[in-house]
Amino acid sequence: MGISERQNEILKIIKEHTYVSVNELSRMTFTSPSSIRRDLTRLENLGLVNRSYGGASLPEINGRVAGFYNRSTKNVKEKRLIAGKASALLKNGQSILLDSSTTASFMLPYIAKMDSAVVFTNNLEIAVSAIKQGIRTHCIGGASIGGSVSLGGSQTYKALADISVDMMFFSSQSLSMDGMITDSTEEENYVRSVMLERADKTVFLCDSTKFNTRSLYTLTSLDCVDYAVFDRDFEGLVTKATLL
Repeated sequence: MGISERQNEILKIIKEHTYVSVNELSRMTFTSPSSIRRDLTRLENLGLVNRSYGGASLPEINGRVAGFYNRSTKNVKEKRLIAGKASALLKNGQSILLDSSTTASFMLPYIAKMDSAVVFTNNLEIAVSAIKQGIRTHCIGGASIGGSVSLGGSQTYKALADISVDMMFFSSQSLSMDGMITDSTEEENYVRSVMLERADKTVFLCDSTKFNTRSLYTLTSLDCVDYAVFDRDFEGLVTKATLL
């Protein structure tokens, strides 16, 4: 027996956000939490999702999250729009920290236009792309996170402790209505938290598919970020961050 139209919609939402809580799914599908739980049980029995911590996530494949390339081909129009808006913050000679997100990678063409800019990143693909675009680049060392091109671990933390940058551009998997920025990958989330401490100004880049969602691990509050850049307005969101 197949899955219902609503269960298919639930699966689509989880694929987009990796982890979604029962309450978030309830609101997004206009369905009661009890019905959502039954739907998740059905999807779990079929091996399509994993249930945990009051929500559901995609089953892990060899412990890896979605590949960088696959993620970089999603919501391209929105990410380009966000990068274009955020480029207004760039200045010549800036030191810039980019996290491992594909959204941050869309900043590279704009950074390449700046004189004497220098980029630091813990993502191998972003580092190579920055070098190819003629940007002075430092790849922050470490161990591969879950077989991905993102690096973490003690070497990464030590390297970050030695730098202090002008600006950090970062993203995450989820942004809830109350302004909490969350992610489903613990290690990448922790690396970002260390990065935030090493930047004079922080810029959160978030496309609207992540609105009204929450993932497992909390990174920070939008109120603790200097700037937030979206592809469209987040209606009802109240924050101290400057919105671009």
